[in-house]
Amino acid sequence: MWIRLLLLATVFWVGTGFSAPTEGQQLIVSGDPKRIHPQLGAYVEEIVPGEEREYAVEISNPTEQDITALLYMAEATPALGGGKDFTLPDDPDLGAAAWFTTPDRTITLRAGETQRFSVKLRFPAAVQPGQYIAVIGVYDNQDQAVEVTDDARARFVTHIIRKTGLQVVLNYKLDEAKPPQAIPHSITYGQENEKAFLSILLMNEGGSLSKPEMKVLVKKLEEDKPVLQLETHFDSIYAGTVAQHRAELSRALVPGAYVAEVSTTVNGHSVQRVLTFEVEGEEERTRWGTASSGKVVQVAEDGSSLPASWLGEYRLYLYAGLLLLLAIVTWLRKRNDKRRKKEPH
Repeated sequence: MWIRLLLLATVFWVGTGFSAPTEGQQLIVSGDPKRIHPQLGAYVEEIVPGEEREYAVEISNPTEQDITALLYMAEATPALGGGKDFTLPDDPDLGAAAWFTTPDRTITLRAGETQRFSVKLRFPAAVQPGQYIAVIGVYDNQDQAVEVTDDARARFVTHIIRKTGLQVVLNYKLDEAKPPQAIPHSITYGQENEKAFLSILLMNEGGSLSKPEMKVLVKKLEEDKPVLQLETHFDSIYAGTVAQHRAELSRALVPGAYVAEVSTTVNGHSVQRVLTFEVEGEEERTRWGTASSGKVVQVAEDGSSLPASWLGEYRLYLYAGLLLLLAIVTWLRKRNDKRRKKEPH
């Protein structure tokens, strides 16, 4: 159960990415339609070292409540499964986000209001050939929380983070940059809520956005018969970043050692690597989940709570009841003793 609750918290965080607002994502961000690339939905610029650029951004509040948010510059990062995502305000600016000269600012939009802002950047004097992607982001953290109780034993509270943004794609001498790549990096196997998953990491070691196709063939070590095959494609992997594909399997793999042949293709160029992973047996293990109160709650492998020690958390109530009963008995005895002393002999 605790894994399911943890996944719920992850979905709230991952699900608030780019583009149109979803439930829990309040603000809408858009750019100047005359300058926005129609296919990418982003500002696309050629870098001229040392020059300055300015970008307009419109932010709309379609809700019936006022919203205060942070307008900030972020680094583009791949999301789970190779989608689009970007960093949070406290994350370091290590790429194109550091080129923006406009400081982060707090903005407030009234219900139904749209405001227009502008941000500026200055290209460095020296830039390596390649593609650089930043995001004009809006971070709306209203400290909302979703609370779930698991069998009244532990409370799980997750704070909802809402963010949305507009990409700024900056290109410099792409014909001289390293071609986009998707290098298979690692593969792992895991089980959650009685479902089996394979997670494959790819690295884009090239100088621009990569949109690879991937094929995976899995065999048991020292056996020729394939036990699993899958094909998929990635929406995007930014230059110099890593993306993950998480595939749900129709059935769990039997314990043992496995070898996976992972092939990727980008612009007609293919790379294949052989990666190994282990599938552990169904051992009696315990996992530990931390409740918001700071207590440590022990749960079994299937997520159910382990049997508590004698009376569990109700021991405290039993002890308190016994003390109260003892106090009442003592008081009654004293009262009876006083009454006997007052009676004539």
